[in-house]
Amino acid sequence: MKFSIKAAALVTTFLAAFSSNADVISTYDIDFATADLEAHQQNSSSTYDVYTNGVLNLRENAWVTLNLFDTFGISELDLDNGATSYNFTFDIRVLPGVRNPNPNPFTEIAGVWFADFTSGEQSHDASRTFNLAGTQNFGIQDLVYTNAPRWETFSINLDDYFSGVITDIVFINDCDLNAGCGDMKTRFRNASITEVSEPGAMSLILLGMGLMGWRARRQK
Repeated sequence: MKFSIKAAALVTTFLAAFSSNADVISTYDIDFATADLEAHQQNSSSTYDVYTNGVLNLRENAWVTLNLFDTFGISELDLDNGATSYNFTFDIRVLPGVRNPNPNPFTEIAGVWFADFTSGEQSHDASRTFNLAGTQNFGIQDLVYTNAPRWETFSINLDDYFSGVITDIVFINDCDLNAGCGDMKTRFRNASITEVSEPGAMSLILLGMGLMGWRARRQK
C-alpha cells in the first residue's frame, strides 16, 4: 500500500504540473539578412534592402513578402488550433524622406499583412493588414505608431484578430501617389513569432502510463 500511495501522489503531482505549467513555447526570430524575402507586386522605382544591423528598409512603394516555410520550415500558422496561440512582436520606424513633396508626415500604408496564400498569391487584404502609420483608411488601425521618427515596439496577439491560417508575412511601405513619395521609408527590426502550445491529452496519458508502470516495477 505504501508504494501505491506514493505512486498515486506522483501521478497526481506530475499531471498537475504538466498540465498547468508545461506550455511549450517556441520562438522564431526573423533575421532579415537570411530570411526568404521577395518583392510583392511593387513598382520599379521602389526598393528594399537589409542593413548590416539587421534592419529591413522599405523605400517608397515597397511590399516585401516573407514565406514561413522557406524561412523556418513552417507550412503555416494555424489560428484555428485552440491549443496553440501566436504572438508577433516587431519594431517599426517611419521616415518621411528628404524629398517628400507632400504635407503628410507618413507614407500611405506602413504596416504588416498576415497573409494566407494557400489558394494563390493575392494583391492585398485589408482585413489581415495592420496599418500603423498610414494616411490611407486601409486595414486594421487598432495600433498606432506615435513615436515618429524613432523606433516603436508593437506586440500583436494574432488569435485576437484572425482565424484560418497564415502562410506569409508581408511588410509594407505603400506609397504610389502620382506626385511621388519623396523617398519615404518604413523600417522593421527585431521581429519574431512566439508560439505557445498547451500539452496535448495524449502526452498526459503517456506520462500517466509511464508513472503507473514505474509503480508496478517498484512493487515487484
